[in-house]
Amino acid sequence: MFVHSSRIQKQFEYLEKLGVDITPLYKQAGIPKDCKFEPELTFDFEQYKTVLDFALRQTNNPEYGLEFGNQSQLGGTIGMLSASCANLKEAFIQGAKFLKIQGDFAELHFIDHVSFPKLAYTPVQSWVLENPQTAKLEVDAMFSFLNNILKINSNDTLKPRKLNFACKKPDKPEKYLEVFGIKPAFDADYNEMIFDSASLMIPMKAFNPETFQLLNQYLEFRLSELSSSEKISDKVKKILHSSFKYQFPDIESVAEKLKLTSRTLQRKLSDEQTTFKDLLQETRFGIAKQLLKQNHLTVSEISYILGYSDLANFSRSFKKYIGESPVEFKGK
Repeated sequence: MFVHSSRIQKQFEYLEKLGVDITPLYKQAGIPKDCKFEPELTFDFEQYKTVLDFALRQTNNPEYGLEFGNQSQLGGTIGMLSASCANLKEAFIQGAKFLKIQGDFAELHFIDHVSFPKLAYTPVQSWVLENPQTAKLEVDAMFSFLNNILKINSNDTLKPRKLNFACKKPDKPEKYLEVFGIKPAFDADYNEMIFDSASLMIPMKAFNPETFQLLNQYLEFRLSELSSSEKISDKVKKILHSSFKYQFPDIESVAEKLKLTSRTLQRKLSDEQTTFKDLLQETRFGIAKQLLKQNHLTVSEISYILGYSDLANFSRSFKKYIGESPVEFKGK
């Protein structure tokens, strides 16, 4: 999975603004000190998680995501496109459509409804399991950012009708009321920001049809280019990561999501010198290694999360694939 350079650059800039010494972060994230965050540059998603984890540890602030998102403005090509839309509804639709250019670690969907449309933001399930703190940071930042757009274009008069967060209720939820103007619900099934439909018809202050047309053509090209250049094996791994919840989808389900037959998918993976079974094993034990780094989870709990019927079966499979037992790996 990948993340666009602008996301990491903004984190670096914000941490420096807070007075945090980010010198160690370059080494921890594997980013050269003289790195120039070019518009076309992308990083591995693991590097992005390292940056977010560093931000949480160095600031010791569980509300970091809310504060980061609240200070963000509509920058970048996607931001400028959204700002040039006719109204807030269209801005959210376009932002959700093109967000995947920023990375494939989460999905933003605009769900239209005659009375109560909503935005749903979903990080890949494996991330939520591996590092719930950084996944929560990302959701907080995204919803805070979207709420900021709502306030800017309504002269601070609008707020969401309802907010749902899939994370556990934080120790100090007062910050959410301060940022969003309403009390959110926690431990929900999905991360959702729900609106009154009339509120989204407010015009965008920078509405410009010519700018919209120009940027839309460019972003459509980028989206098409991204899709055509992505290997089928990477698409499969992304589906495995995003769909995983105590069990993985089978090849037929993955093929259906890719609008392929399972036989065609097998052939395309063979052309890339891999198999569905290989990708499944790589994903399963990659998640296992990340979960084993979490101190709050026991090996037995991780075995259950990964869908194994018993601990011995998990331990045997893990050792065969990784070369050491889960207990040995966790004890490092």
